[in-house]
Order: sequence, then C-alpha cells, then structure tokens
Amino acid sequence: MRKNVKRLYCEFKPSRYELKLSPDRDKMTFEGKIKISGIKIGKPSKRLTFHQKDLNISNAKVFKLSKGTKVELKVLRVNTHSGYDEARIHLGENVYSGEYEVEIDFKGRISKNMNGIYPSEFKHLDANKQLIATQFESHHAREVFPCIDEPEAKAIFKLTMVTPSKETVLSNTPIESEKITKNIKMTTFEETPIMSTYLLAFVYGEIEYKESKTKSGIKVRAYATPDNVQFTDFSLDVAVKFLDFYEDYFDIKYPLEKCDMIALPDFASGAMENWGLITYREQCMLVDPNNTSLPTKQYVAMVVAHELAHQWFGNLVTMRWWTDLWLNEGFASWIEYMAVDHIFPEWQMWTQFTVDEQLRALKLDALENTHPIEVAIKHPDEIRTIFDTISYSKGASAIHMLNGYLGAELFRQGLGHYLKIHSFKNTDTIDLWQALEDVSNKPVKQFMHSWTSFSGFPLVSVNKLDDKISIKQTRFYVNPKHSKHSDKLWPIALESNNSAYPELFDKKEQELKAANFVKLNQGQTGFYRVNYSDSLLKDLGSNVKAGKLSPIDRLGLLSDLIEVSKAGITPAVSILNFLKNYSNEDNNAVWDVIAMSIGSIRQVMDDEDLREAMKPYIVNLTSLQLERLGWDPSNKDDYFDLLLRPTILALSSSADEKTSIKNAMEVFDKSKSIKDISPDFRSLVISTAVRQNNDEKTYSKIFKMYAESSLSEEKTVLASALTGFKDEKLITKALGLIKTDNVRLQDISYWVVYSFSNRFAKKITWAWLKENWAWLEKNIGSDLSFYRFPLYAANVFSDKKFIKEYSNFFEPLRNSSLDRSISQGLESMEWQINWKDSNLQDLKNWFKK
Repeated sequence: MRKNVKRLYCEFKPSRYELKLSPDRDKMTFEGKIKISGIKIGKPSKRLTFHQKDLNISNAKVFKLSKGTKVELKVLRVNTHSGYDEARIHLGENVYSGEYEVEIDFKGRISKNMNGIYPSEFKHLDANKQLIATQFESHHAREVFPCIDEPEAKAIFKLTMVTPSKETVLSNTPIESEKITKNIKMTTFEETPIMSTYLLAFVYGEIEYKESKTKSGIKVRAYATPDNVQFTDFSLDVAVKFLDFYEDYFDIKYPLEKCDMIALPDFASGAMENWGLITYREQCMLVDPNNTSLPTKQYVAMVVAHELAHQWFGNLVTMRWWTDLWLNEGFASWIEYMAVDHIFPEWQMWTQFTVDEQLRALKLDALENTHPIEVAIKHPDEIRTIFDTISYSKGASAIHMLNGYLGAELFRQGLGHYLKIHSFKNTDTIDLWQALEDVSNKPVKQFMHSWTSFSGFPLVSVNKLDDKISIKQTRFYVNPKHSKHSDKLWPIALESNNSAYPELFDKKEQELKAANFVKLNQGQTGFYRVNYSDSLLKDLGSNVKAGKLSPIDRLGLLSDLIEVSKAGITPAVSILNFLKNYSNEDNNAVWDVIAMSIGSIRQVMDDEDLREAMKPYIVNLTSLQLERLGWDPSNKDDYFDLLLRPTILALSSSADEKTSIKNAMEVFDKSKSIKDISPDFRSLVISTAVRQNNDEKTYSKIFKMYAESSLSEEKTVLASALTGFKDEKLITKALGLIKTDNVRLQDISYWVVYSFSNRFAKKITWAWLKENWAWLEKNIGSDLSFYRFPLYAANVFSDKKFIKEYSNFFEPLRNSSLDRSISQGLESMEWQINWKDSNLQDLKNWFKK
C-alpha cells in the first residue's frame, strides 16, 4: 500500500498559471513553459514543491514579489521524486510566507494511454488522421505541466498552444489571439475562471462543428471528426435545452461565454466535464438517426445532461478533496434524470432511475468490501477506485432520497443557495447539508449522516403477527458469511402505503397496527431492501397480478426478493413462484428486472441441465408479450413497447422459441452489413446467429461487419457477438484480436467483460487475462476500468476450486488501486457458491414438477 501523501496546497496556494505548450505529434513529445503565481504559506523552507509526473525539467526560476518589486532567488537544483509525483525546487535561502512567481521549462511525452496529452486516431478520406486531446481528471494535469494538482488548488489559467496552422484548436475559453508563422499557429486563449487543474483541457486537429445558442445567448458547439459531425444534431439540440433548464433550476447563469462539446474517437471514460470544453467518447455523443438504437439515443441524452450539470455542480463549486467526489458525481448522476425527464417526459426517467442507478448501487453496497459514499482517500492512486457505482449510483440514490424527504421545491431552493454562497470555491459534504438545512429547517445533517458516512444499507424485515405488523432493521449482506450482528441504525423513510405508519423508522424494532396489505418504500425512494413474510408477500403478489401497484413498485418487490434469496434468507424457488404474478406484465423497466433475475439464476447456478429445464418456463413467461408485440414494430407501439420488444425477443430467443429464432436468422442471413439490421434488433439478431451457427463462416461474416463499421455503438454490439462463440478456436481467435489494431484501447474492457460473460469462454478468458496482465497494465493500467478486472473475472465463477486459483494470481498484485476490487471479487464468489449450493437441486426439482 502507498503511504499517505501530504497536500501540497497546504504549502503553496497558486492563483494563476500562464502556460505555453508545444506538442510534437511526430515525435510524441511536447515542450512547455509555465509561470505560476501564488502564495507560499506555512513554515519557512528552502524548498518549493509542485506536482509533476514523468516530466523532464530543464530550468526553473523563483521570484519573490513584495511591494511592487520582483527579486530573483538563487535556485540550487530541481529534483523530481517519482514516488510522490513531485518536483522539488531547492533554493539558496529560506523562503517565507508571501507572494512568489515560479517559472519552469519542461518536456514530456504524449502517451497512448488516454491520460495527460494523448493521440486520438481516426480515418478521413481513406487517410489516417490524429487528434491530440487531454484528460486531466483525476490527477493527470501533473503529467503535462508542473502545478499543485489538487482540486482545492483553484487558480486562473492562461493557455497558449503552438499547433499546426491548418488545424482547429480548442480549449476551455474563447480564442483571444492567433499568430500564424509558416505552418505553425500560436493560439492564446482568454483567461479561465478560477478552477481546479483537472478541468483544464485542449483538443486540436481536423474537426468540424455545428452551432446553436441558448435562450441567454450562450454559444454551444458540437464538434466531431469530419465524417461524424453530421451525427451531432441530437446532442447539440438537447445540450441547449439542458443548459436552459439548469440556468432556470439553479437560478444561476452558465458561468462561461461558450460551451463546446467534442466527440473523440479515443476516450477512456464516457465523458469529461472540462469547463467549456466537454470531451466525449463518440458513442456517448453521436446519434445516427438510421443506425443508433433507442436505448443508446436515451443514453446520449443522459450523458450530455450529466456533463452539463457538472458545469455548476463540480466546476463552479468543487469538492475540496477526492473524499467528496460523490458531491460531483452523485449529484450529476441524479439530476441528469430530472433534466432528461423535463425534456422527454414520455420516457418516464424516474422508473429508469430505479433500475439503472438504485438497484445497481444496492447490489454493490450489499458486500462487506464496499465503501462509504464519503470515502477517505489517502493517496491519488486510490482515486480511480472510487469512480464507481457507490460514488455515482449510491450517491445519486442518497440525493433522490433526500429530495423525497425535503420535497422537490425546498430541495431546489437549497441547492441554489449552496451554489450561490460557494461559487468558485471548494466544499465538503457538510456544506451541502448545511445549505439545505438553512433553507428547509429540517435536520438534514442528522438524517443524511448515516447514509453517506457509513458503508452498506438496511434490510427491513416485515412480519404479520395476528393484529400487529413487526418491522425490524439490520444491515443487509448478500454474503451470508458476513451476516453478523450489527448495531448500526439508519433513519429510514418508510414511505408506507398506510398513512398511520411513522414517516421515519430509526429503531431496531417496532410494532405497528396490521393492515390488509403492507407495502413499504413506495416509489422506491428509500435506499434499503424489504423482506416480507410469506403471507404478506402473497398479498403483495395478488396486488401485482391485479395491476394495483405501480411499475416502480412491481420491479422493486421483485428485485428485493431475488437479492434476499441470494443472501440465503429465502429460497430461490420463491422467485420463480412470485414471477407467476407477472404474467400480464407489459412495462419494459419491470421486464429489465425480470430478465436480470433469470440471468442471475442461469449464470450463478451454472448448470446445463437447469438451463435446459428453464427454457419452456421462459417461453411461457414471455409468450403473452411476444404475441402482443410480435417481431415488427407497428403504429400502435408506444415508446416503451419499442424498448420492450427487443427484450422479449432476446429472452424468448435465448430459450429456443422457434418463431423468434426463425425471424432472427432470416434477418441475419439476408444482411450483408450491420446497417441492414434494425439498430434496436442488432444485438439479439447477431447473438442468435452466433448461438445457432457457432462456425467459422458466421464468425467471418461478423468480423467483416466489425472491420467495415465506423460507429462505436456498432462495434460494441459486434464485439459482444465475436466473443460469444462456443467453439474454443473461435473464442481464442476473438481474444487474439484484443492486442491488435482491430481493438481500440478504450474498448478492451468491453471485450474482456463480454468474453467472461460467455460461459463457454470464461476459463479461456481467465487464462488469457493471466497471460496478458502485464500488457493490460502497461496499456490501460491508468484507465478507470482496469481496477475492475478482478471483479469482472470473479462475477462469472461460482466454483470453490476457482477461489484458490483467483487468490493465487491476484493476492501478489494487491495495491492501492486493486485491493478493494480483489476483495469484492472473493466475496462475490463466496455468495455465489453459497447460493448455488443451497438452491441448485431445489430449482431442478421445481422444474421437474
């Protein structure tokens, strides 16, 4: 484990950076000059220290500023310390508190690992082209220039770029001046607002744009490579609407003159909220009306809404340290749903929120090896491990719960108050609670403390005893090994269907008056699970069948049931029995949970006889919706029918339903390109062909589609298919593509996850992962997805023998970034093994009956 690092902001507070950079695309290097203005604080010292990583510092000057004078101090030497990412400037005399200017000349390397300055490759007119782009979050600005690379060290940036004269160059602010000499262009940008180092950005290369304006006159541009700029209309349109919405919601104008968005061919994450220059992975910004699926179009809207929310919540007001990353990400992950819901109310985004955010967070937070929303970060290498479901989805779920507790209007007013009093400053979580408390006069700090300061969440057990209802809370663990006694209590918003029940439940146990039926956590606003006794569950099932519960409550009930089964509290056959109440279900979000439930049983039980026995059950379960929806879209379809049809067809096809397979194979056989298949049906059509054929001819056809495709979404679908074959030679062939130019570094994690998810390929994939670990670490070791690789492997094994093999490989690799993921993997395998051992035979017997 790495030792704690000291915070350099405690020694030097920068106020302004004047940075000039000259990248060399051919040599993959850059040169730079920087002038840092700021204040030295603390004890006198003969040293000034800044962050740097892998920079070659050739010259440094230090000037003391006092009463209009500027005195140069003698620099003895500059040492770089790789263990702490520091450049230490040693001086001939003590420097005391006061104002200083530091000038540094340096050189660095343009890296292919998509951090710092990196190349982004594309083709145009059959020629290979290259954009040069940046990614500085979380602590990669130090790879490009010496600085105090901490979020609290906010400063003004004045950037000058030296680039090829014919290429477009962008940064956070508008261009102030340009000077062209021969083939070189020197571009100076206007000063930025005061902001953190991780928000500085630039991109240059052959790019084009489309432009629009908000109601308040903000110029919004959507940039992409020349062939893809035609696909920016949708993201540009929603961006303008989202900016209008946020200005109104926060009652604060967007703080910059312009807002650029750019789709990059190579980008490690989904998107990055650089102030005024938001960078995106192409799949998260481009929408081709003829080739983008409906879920992807919806996802693009959500990503754009998320990044634009950061322009206020994260950029205008920034967390003081990475411990409070969730303030940025949790909030943006919540309000993106509100913004999209405002523009597309027919999408029913809050039901989607429960499935995509809350249920995901509940699953990860059910492990012992989770972490609190507010998580202590001791070293920058740990930061990437908290860009995870807890910071994003549990953070969003906590905000959602608080919004419900305070009410929408008081919550909105509190947020506006928070942003106004802390504009251009840094905050801790307590500052947000205080602002909301000031406005609402409710005990926000007391209510939220348990939810953000501690790991895990409660399980509320509900039992009916004669004329009484007993409720009890304990911490929920999916791994029975960790189901030990816990004195932790949460203030739980019961959100009961009975108005006589208390608003908050903050005791260990409580008795309430019995009712005809009891439903807690209505609307799924609370971050907890509920376990109902058999009689209460039976009553709830009757209400599901009768259509008396909302879709969000129907999916919440089912999700709770399957997770308490995984924890060993109820038998797995109870899930199948309860699913009988969903025979008339027609909501796509509920069907997402049904599909996840079936998928969990199939994957964890990992038994071919059981899989075969389940097929008639799945065909029967989907039959009503299959008959209603059919294969072909119709004028009667609503938005949710369009989303539901591929889900039903994929489930029925996976269960060998003859009509679904026949239709899918006819479409595949007729197709010569992926564009010949409807974008909403591509995944199910191609995966069906893989299962049915499993031959070299099918592999070659799919690979040809992959090689000819230029859209990221298409390549993702085809990657899933290429890694889905049963034949060992084809599995090995697909894995062999990962280290070639056929697969972009940004997509490696997709290929590995898809290959692990193929039950016929998981052992071969495990062998490949071990053999290529050093290569993976070298090429994507700083990528946010890399630390999740141990969990990717563990999630697909419920085999006791594999635990030892897993431990033998990963235990020697434990470090700050991999430690939690390795532990989570071990724990996940433990509950999977327990669930399988306890339920497999009973499930087989159930299907025999």
